[in-house]
Order: sequence, then C-alpha cells, then structure tokens
Amino acid sequence: MNLADPAKATYPSPQHALGLASKRRILCNESHFRIYHESVIQNEQHSRFYHFPNDAFVFLLNGQAYLSDADVGTALNQYQGAWIKPNRAHKLVLLSPSVELLIVAYQGNLAPCANDYYLVNQSAKSKIENNDSINRQTISYIDSLSIDLETYKENEAEYLHYHRHSRQFIMSLAGDFNLQLDKKEVLLGQFDWALVNEKQRHRLKNLNQDTSLCLSIYSPPPAKDRVLVIKKK
Repeated sequence: MNLADPAKATYPSPQHALGLASKRRILCNESHFRIYHESVIQNEQHSRFYHFPNDAFVFLLNGQAYLSDADVGTALNQYQGAWIKPNRAHKLVLLSPSVELLIVAYQGNLAPCANDYYLVNQSAKSKIENNDSINRQTISYIDSLSIDLETYKENEAEYLHYHRHSRQFIMSLAGDFNLQLDKKEVLLGQFDWALVNEKQRHRLKNLNQDTSLCLSIYSPPPAKDRVLVIKKK
C-alpha cells in the first residue's frame, strides 16, 4: 500500500499543478497542522511565495534555496529548514534546477510558538538513542512539535511500541521501509508517507542492504511518551 499515491491513500492527497512538471500535494490535514509536499522546477518557477496565518516550517528534501521576508533571509540546503512568521509574506528562491520541499503549517487559533527560530537555519543535531543501530537527529524542536531525521542500518528495525500522546508523521527520504501499523503492514518508498496516531502500535523496519533515512514529525514531541509492546511468549 502506497500512502503517497492519492488514489490509495488513507488520507486524501489532492494535487495541484504549479507548472507543467511542478506540483503541490496536501499530504496530511489535521486539526492543528497541515503538511504540504512541493516539487518545483526552476525553469518553470524561479521563486515561490508563502503567507500563512500561523507559524509554518519550510524543510528542503532536495536541492538548494534561499528563504526570506522583507528584512532577513537564510540559505537552505538538503535536510535543512526554517520557521516563517505568521501573517508575513516570504519568498523562496530556487538555487538549484529543482527543489523538493515540505511545509508544515499550523492551523487553528494558535499563538506563535517559534519566535526564537524565525528564518534561522535549522539543521541536524545528533541525538543518538540507546539502540545504537538507529541514529535520530533533531532538526527542530519546539514545545508543540519536533522534527527528526532517523537513519537505520541495513535491515534494522525499531521495537514495536506506541506513543501515549504523540502523533508521528513518517516519510521515507532514502530507501524502502516496512511500517507495521497494528495488524497491517505498509511499504514506504521514497517520499511515501504515513501518519501514526497516538496509542497506535507500530514498528518501522529498513528493507535495504544499506542504510535508509526517514523523516519523523512528532506532535507533540514524544518526551517520556514511548511505550514498548512486550509480546507474550
């Protein structure tokens, strides 16, 4: 099952053309945030403009770009991102032939929560877990959201577990993963995604003979929230 395919998705993913080849699709539309995926070709669109009523996070999956408002700006490379201010126009200029990006936009009547990070480059900070086969690197962390890069060694799998309060958005960035969700299994190839609800049992496994990489967005951050599932013998 491919959750990135709108025809097969559990969550609707309407696509919008931004040009002949450039596209935007809504991946996840929750009550408090929405996640967009954009594929932009420089020959079609040299720049993009963004304006949201709440905080939003722009994250580059591929390529290079420069993100700015009327006062300041920051350069972004692959796997880097930045928060943008609510109710202010921002411009993203492509610095490479194409760019793949995600936008996490808060929804609802929410107060700004990323004040210290507006247009500040957010990149990986190592947070290696006790299980030394999975390397989790924090891209950005605020009270209501955390964004992590997770690197799995060949054929590695995490333990079956659930989160008491956190929802987890998972997207494969490199390699193929098998996601066990309760009693079903989902195959995630590059840019495929899934949403794991709170209290939902799940386990992610790398299906490759090499390292694989995925993006995890947690809402709220899973501090002391992870519960291992012990199977009865």
